[in-house]
Amino acid sequence: MNVVDIGFAEIESFLRGSGWRRSLSGPFAEIWHPEHDEQSTVFVPKAPDSPDFSTALKILTREVARLENRSESDVELEISRQFVDVTDLRAEDADIADGTIPLLAGIGLFNSAHRMMVSAAAATLHRQGYYGNSMPRAAHKHARRMRLGQTRPGSYIVPVISSARFGALVSDEFGEPRLEAAADDSYFERRMLTTLSRALETLSELTVRGRIPSKLDVLDAVDEGVSSELCGAVLDVIGKGGVEVFDVTFNWAPSSPAPSALLGKITFPGETAELIERIEGELKEADAPAERVLYGVIRRLSLKKNDTTGHVALETVIEGKPRIVSFELPLDVYRRAARYHGERRPVVVRGILDATPGRRATMQVNAFDADRSVASFDDVSLPEIN
Repeated sequence: MNVVDIGFAEIESFLRGSGWRRSLSGPFAEIWHPEHDEQSTVFVPKAPDSPDFSTALKILTREVARLENRSESDVELEISRQFVDVTDLRAEDADIADGTIPLLAGIGLFNSAHRMMVSAAAATLHRQGYYGNSMPRAAHKHARRMRLGQTRPGSYIVPVISSARFGALVSDEFGEPRLEAAADDSYFERRMLTTLSRALETLSELTVRGRIPSKLDVLDAVDEGVSSELCGAVLDVIGKGGVEVFDVTFNWAPSSPAPSALLGKITFPGETAELIERIEGELKEADAPAERVLYGVIRRLSLKKNDTTGHVALETVIEGKPRIVSFELPLDVYRRAARYHGERRPVVVRGILDATPGRRATMQVNAFDADRSVASFDDVSLPEIN
């Protein structure tokens, strides 16, 4: 079952990632072969609108499956997934059988998909324990860009599909790193899923420690993207839906590096519902300032002799427009910022933003590091700034 329609770009990306090499290329087709076997070749169609494209794709899929000793369905599915991230929401229960699910549990699963993506989009923009009526409009806009795939066997799985076609984020055209604002938006859904993965992992950790989490633990979880709304999304399945087990699996697009230091699957047993309800309530009552999250590239750095902090100018996008935001970092963090600047790495900052129109935008930064959603770095995390 394909995730999206297959075109030449998907086929090319799949073959290159699987170690195949191009032998011949023409305007309408190409010939590819395995890296160490030039005698075994496949015909690759390039024009999806041609009447024989579907037939040629089936032949290609069959030949690749034979040469790689895989099933044709697995090969076709992997080709179709090259430029999409697929998040599987799975319900497991004794009452789920033969591809069917109880009505209430099914409604909860689909409602959870929507609420979960909206809460993740909101946390990608602002960290807040409870959004209520202050849910950012942009969160709904970004969630509407996600797509639902067809349900699949395996208990009961609802796949949520998002684009993983990324533009060039950093440009050196003017001799210094500059943010390509037009490309920045193409990364939002990947950043959103990265936020969701970490938030779900944090929420899961709060429920498996064998004790009721403290108020401080709950407030600290907000820093990782946990919100009352995210708790409600999980409870739609294991609470209202009455499902025994709910898990979320992240399948990152093969064409780009997966975000680092994240779990691939997070599970919530039904017996955690009561504790998650408690956390949901505490987050609604939490009195903590909302923090803005900004993604961008460092444009300028400044450190004067004997200073205990270094000055950073970040180029980012605020309300759809490029903006320079200035902030101070303690010396140990500033040194990391200098390294990321030299390596042209995108970064992420979180804190209290003052972006009053007509004035220089500033931020009181509470967390800073490389943007782990854009590329995979072993040393990427988002430590607090004390």
